[in-house]
Amino acid sequence: MRYKAYRPSGIIPAGGLVLMILGGFLGAFLVESVYVYLLGFLSNLVIRFLVVFCVVLGLCYFMAKLTVLSKIRNRRAVRIVALVAMILAFYASRCVYVDLVNEMWKRGANEVLQNRSSIGQLLLRWGQLFVSPGAVFSSLYKILPNGVNSVNGRMIAGVPLLLIWLIEIMLLVVLPAYSASYVSEYPFDEAAGLWLTKREEWPVVYVDNYREVRSQLKLKNDGPLLNAIQQLEYYQREGEESYAVLEFYRRGDYTGPYVSLINVKAIQSGPKKLTHKNITLCRMCDIGTEEADELYQKLKTTRDELGIKSVSFNGWLADIAFKKGRKSSKMTPVVTKESQTEEIKEVEEYLQDDNYSEEVTVHVPKVTPEMEKEYLSKKNS
Repeated sequence: MRYKAYRPSGIIPAGGLVLMILGGFLGAFLVESVYVYLLGFLSNLVIRFLVVFCVVLGLCYFMAKLTVLSKIRNRRAVRIVALVAMILAFYASRCVYVDLVNEMWKRGANEVLQNRSSIGQLLLRWGQLFVSPGAVFSSLYKILPNGVNSVNGRMIAGVPLLLIWLIEIMLLVVLPAYSASYVSEYPFDEAAGLWLTKREEWPVVYVDNYREVRSQLKLKNDGPLLNAIQQLEYYQREGEESYAVLEFYRRGDYTGPYVSLINVKAIQSGPKKLTHKNITLCRMCDIGTEEADELYQKLKTTRDELGIKSVSFNGWLADIAFKKGRKSSKMTPVVTKESQTEEIKEVEEYLQDDNYSEEVTVHVPKVTPEMEKEYLSKKNS
């Protein structure tokens, strides 16, 4: 059988495991330490929001790249390792936070800024706090009711400060760990030794015989599916009707062997309501690297011939609406010059036929007595 659905091999390289834990911990700790010091001395709300946004975005990108480099092909292991690394980094950043607050309470914020400690002194104090979790949590318990940072001239303490800490856990721990596990959902090409971290969705012809394809797949017959995939043509979005989506998994210019094929069936669920139902024919189907690349290039060539270089703003909004379950885009098949010429010839032959006659329908209104009386009065006058 040529058809084979992707399943992760479950390989956990020792070097990748060490890189994921140590690299994730050290990188996140460095970023979060800078984050703690910036928020410690910045009171403007807008600037603080910008700092938080940049830090979270940087951590998510860093963890995603780290997952690609580690090459751990076990999704559960990636989730656990990424979460452990981010928890350790967040705890270490709390040590930095406690140390900064203690210094502010002892010397004041201005003196801390003017008389900066050396890197060696900072690392020594942070290390002592890191190995003393009891001291860290007791210090956080003292900070909570008093507060230390003011935002736009207002001191944040108590319940608002606790909420901020909980939000920080979500942003600095959960989101970066999720970004790492999200990358692990992509297929890993064992032959090429790399992740296929780029998914491209191409609109193609709706597969009419999808019931037969799915039934044959249950019988371990992949012929109809492979024939349907190889015969797919590009569609151009114009309205609201059934179509299909072919997904390629790539890395740069390299097209991997895996594709997914999904029918998007339009269903009239009301007088003015149209819904779409996703029918998955195959998910991450291995059709071979050469076949996948040929199919990708064929669709790309057809799209370029139509002059479609990028997704329009309306098409982008339609995609968002479709993913949220609302109305989606319509697609019409690509019409070649040969098919247009054949249609014109058929029309000309039909018009030259002697038996041809054009039917004209005339709509006559219903005549009422009032209309007849008005007509006769105008005629007599």
